[in-house]
Amino acid sequence: MALRRFLTTVTLTAALAILAACDSAQERAEKHYQAGMEYLQAGDVDRALVEFRNVFQLDGTHREARRAYAEAERGRGRLREAFAQYLRLVEQYPGDHGGQVALAEIGAEAGDWKTAQRYAGEALKRSPGDATLEAIRTAADYAIAAEANDAGAIVESSRRARELLKKVPTSLLLHRVVIDDLIRAQDYGPALDAIGTALALAPEDRALYAQRLSIHAALGDDAAVEAGLIDMVARFDDAPEMGQALVRWYESKGQIDKAEAFLRSRIAPGAPDQEPALQLVRFLSETHGAEAAVAELDRLIADGATSSVYRAARAGFIFDLGRRDEAITEMQAILDSAEPSQETRRTKVGLARMLTSTGNAVGARALVEEVLEEDSGDAEALKLKANWLVLDDQVGEAIAILRRAYDQNPRDASILTLMAQAYERDGNRDLMRESLSLAVQASNRAPAESLRYAQLLAAERKLIPAESVLIEALRIAPGNVSLLMPLGQIYVEMQDWPRAETVAAELEAQDDPTVRPAAQALRAAIFSGQEDTDRAIGYLQRLVTEGKGGLDAKIAILRTHLAHGQNDKALAYAASLVAENPDDPDLRFVDASVRALTGDLAGAEERYRALLAEDKTRVPAWMALSRAILNDPARFDDASAVIDEGLAAVPGSGELKWAKAGFLERKGDLDGAIAIYEDLYRENSANPVIANNLASLLASHRTDPDSLARAEVIARRLRGSDMPPYQDTYGWIAYQRGNYDDAVKELEKAVQGLGEDPQVRFHLAMTYLKLGRDAEALAQFNEALARVEATDSRPFVAAARQEKATLEANGVKVGN
Repeated sequence: MALRRFLTTVTLTAALAILAACDSAQERAEKHYQAGMEYLQAGDVDRALVEFRNVFQLDGTHREARRAYAEAERGRGRLREAFAQYLRLVEQYPGDHGGQVALAEIGAEAGDWKTAQRYAGEALKRSPGDATLEAIRTAADYAIAAEANDAGAIVESSRRARELLKKVPTSLLLHRVVIDDLIRAQDYGPALDAIGTALALAPEDRALYAQRLSIHAALGDDAAVEAGLIDMVARFDDAPEMGQALVRWYESKGQIDKAEAFLRSRIAPGAPDQEPALQLVRFLSETHGAEAAVAELDRLIADGATSSVYRAARAGFIFDLGRRDEAITEMQAILDSAEPSQETRRTKVGLARMLTSTGNAVGARALVEEVLEEDSGDAEALKLKANWLVLDDQVGEAIAILRRAYDQNPRDASILTLMAQAYERDGNRDLMRESLSLAVQASNRAPAESLRYAQLLAAERKLIPAESVLIEALRIAPGNVSLLMPLGQIYVEMQDWPRAETVAAELEAQDDPTVRPAAQALRAAIFSGQEDTDRAIGYLQRLVTEGKGGLDAKIAILRTHLAHGQNDKALAYAASLVAENPDDPDLRFVDASVRALTGDLAGAEERYRALLAEDKTRVPAWMALSRAILNDPARFDDASAVIDEGLAAVPGSGELKWAKAGFLERKGDLDGAIAIYEDLYRENSANPVIANNLASLLASHRTDPDSLARAEVIARRLRGSDMPPYQDTYGWIAYQRGNYDDAVKELEKAVQGLGEDPQVRFHLAMTYLKLGRDAEALAQFNEALARVEATDSRPFVAAARQEKATLEANGVKVGN
């Protein structure tokens, strides 16, 4: 009895101690919360957030601290951080109406329409009929419908937007829906009126001004476009992208003198800001060459411009002209006598770029670290460092650095482009897409940024949105070849022949020798897409006869013959080309390639060897010769020896190294193959094919945790890919890491595209086993084994046979 009383006393004491500790933690959390609120009221947001973080360490579910933290971050424009806090709030308190509304609003602001749609719908359950939430949901419905090209949903959501505007006439979201719908319908007069109404509500909204410009451009009203751009330059004088857009427009119209005059007008003699003068210098370099830029800088320096920035810029152009040692020496001389300053940091970053180009990565990185020690927020240094981190697969740190740079420079399109590259490397395609979209906006629809975003959309089969991005960019840069060509290709893909013809005609009308190949390629693609072989060949041959078609046109003729099974005509045409120009090595290579493609492997081999006897540095000839020989399985060793011979002649060739790795892999020397892929990956870690091959071998050949972890890091970029080899690699690595749900999603897709590959079938079968789907696993083991010889002794084949036997011994049958 005494023992029982003792134990009861001890237990009660411990329980009271625990309760006291809980009370103490909650009290301390509340004190931190109150302190944070006091800091907020005093306007000291940073200290307030420190207090709120202290709250979460003591009480991670403190509702009001979480809300205050989110509101503070949102109040200072840090939407990503605010979103994360609101998301945590609604996860902890699913019925939190304020959190749902905030998430819907932030989603709409960021163009994350699925998020906006979801949380607006959730919030409307608690406050049905709320006009603001209805506006968000309607705008989200419209945007999602437009991306999917769902005509019915577009009509319905735009109708709802017009009805809602009667209730909330100040909703910019609804005005944007109506404006976009009118532009989509090419109803430009009412669209201009609608933009005028919206601008009365938001006179500083840049997107509305850009839409108005787009309409004027579509109407062909050049005077209105020019006036609008000039107005935007004056109105948004802190936004350099406005002036850049005006310059691009002048260039597209061939008004180079006007562009130069505008840039010169922006230079104030004696002003401390050197950027206007540097913009002029960059323009002169693009339009008249690096020599013109150097001459302008010489004039500025001779006129008394003492800033080291001009000397550094001059050195940069000298570097571009090929005088690299002279340029680097000049940059080092500038730094030897420079005091720490923004100009000095800018020069160090410039020198770091030069050193990177010359292979001195250590020196470049040291300079960047020096800059960041002086100014941890230097955007150019942060961009360089982030780029290196991405290439080194340290994506998390790179993203953190770029977010810091973006917070300070939200209109820097290059930061957003780097963020997209980082997200791509991390396999986060949603954030990659968002970053590219924001880069288009930040650059005011500049060609390079627009093209990157359109290419991603087109690769995802979102052809209508891709078309829209390119058209919007072309309205500010009409006639831009880098935009017109992909636009034409999109129309070919859509089989919209009239529009494709229009783009081809616009390219041809430029009558520029540098544009001609693009125009010819598009025109040939149109004929080929229409399966009008005779017309395609006639068009291309006419170009060749008239001297307007070079090697590309001749190759296009051959491809057209081959694509339509006209092998004899292809051979005859290739032979005629060589007969006309027997000493032209390119035509001789083409002739050999046609012979290889049509089955004359001996003839192809003879011609490839003749070319290599004259010039052993022709890497394409080594590769083609090896492939031709490899068509005969009995000559595997001969094909491999060709690659070795090629590497002896061109030891630095990435293509030949890649081929060598493939041969080693087939011979079973996986460590040797991995070593080559590692070398290639160090040279270019951005190449997805090399990344896939390296990650695949690491995952399939090595079992140590470090190798598997490295394989996973390398393979992240493959996540969500639509290419079966990448799906197989990522899926098998996910399996190796125990992520079976992720693995099965990728491997099921991989089997659809690589169903004849027994190893892919094996990977899926093993994943089914781990998920307890034995009958499906047995079916895949059977499929894998049906595709190998009885004598095949590869490890995965042996494992498949063993697993099949075990399943059947346990009574598992296909279809169970």
